[in-house]
Amino acid sequence: MRYNRSNLDKKVLLQLYKGMLKPRMIEEKMLVLLRQGKISKWFSGIGQEAVSVGVTQALKEDEYILDAPQSGGVYL
Repeated sequence: MRYNRSNLDKKVLLQLYKGMLKPRMIEEKMLVLLRQGKISKWFSGIGQEAVSVGVTQALKEDEYILDAPQSGGVYL
């Protein structure tokens, strides 16, 4: 499968990347805190960042979504 980005400009691609990076960084930090015993539970969503970002970027003004514990990226 080949990815064709010809219809997306660099600004949009950068926005999507940043949208995926922030939840990943939070996920990684929360897992460190979990392993250190500083928090008691964390439902990891690592690997699902693109789903949250893609869905929220595609929403129209009058649409909404329902989330799951692993979809913290939706809020960011």
